[in-house]
Amino acid sequence: MPNAYTRVVVPETPCSPFTKSSYLRLGSYSGEEAGIVTGLTTAVGDDPAAVNKQESDNAGILAFTNRDFQANVEGAALLKIGRGQTTEVTNGNSQLNVPKGTYEISAENGVSISAGANGTPADIILTASNRVKLINNGHKLEKTVGNSEKETMGHTKELFQGTKFTCMIGAATTLTMATNVCMFYGEAFTFKLSRECSFNLSDMSSITIGNKLDVVEGSDTKQVIGSSTKHVFGPDFKSADSATKILRTSDFKIAPVEDFKSVGRDMKICKTSVSITEEELRKGQLNAEQHKLFARRAEIMSSTGNEEVIQKQLINFM
Repeated sequence: MPNAYTRVVVPETPCSPFTKSSYLRLGSYSGEEAGIVTGLTTAVGDDPAAVNKQESDNAGILAFTNRDFQANVEGAALLKIGRGQTTEVTNGNSQLNVPKGTYEISAENGVSISAGANGTPADIILTASNRVKLINNGHKLEKTVGNSEKETMGHTKELFQGTKFTCMIGAATTLTMATNVCMFYGEAFTFKLSRECSFNLSDMSSITIGNKLDVVEGSDTKQVIGSSTKHVFGPDFKSADSATKILRTSDFKIAPVEDFKSVGRDMKICKTSVSITEEELRKGQLNAEQHKLFARRAEIMSSTGNEEVIQKQLINFM
């Protein structure tokens, strides 16, 4: 084809050079057209930066215009290229509209989309009026240099199968204004080198079925503003180097079976000491202080559902 020449030239003036004219022809560039050669190349293979590139020999069907180019086709437009395609828009925008159809991109060696050049900030905007579906059958890498914002109006479901590593450097704030249900089946290990503070302005329940171990290296302080109840259905063992107990009101203790105490020195200061035996309790031989003490004992035992103590109370006070 280099020796075939068919030219349709529309110059601005009869003496205008080719670079100032619009033409469609079969042939190659002439000498005076060297300035309009763009030098575009197409990479051969799956590496766009490969040295082996397909370059044009500036021959074949050539079209040039120094004005706008328009093509209107009422039917289908079919274009099949054998050795690659490169399109460059040097000044202005590029737009493709498919108002009543589907636009499909398929490439065997990958699809690359980039916005911005030479350090110029540019955005990539993907908008779907229905669903966005991403299928990745290999590795996935996401890198964000800047702020990230995600907003979901609906249900969210995440499924991870494998190992997950999360590293947070900075401050994290989580606000949940709904019911939060967390189910974990497996083994969890938590290691912290930080200070932790927790505020709960509502009820809190914790149920552990199994063994529980708490080890505190340092001070452990617990403050309860209100009533505190502890039920142990089994042996309760407590070991301490020293213990101090301060009560603002009364202290009541019931040991139905036995109470054993071994001390080196026992010191007790009290205003009134009351001691009764089971025989005195059965006979009803109680003074005022004993009567008050027994009434308190019967009140506490009745709250635990001990019917036997309630009957004793009725017998003694009749």
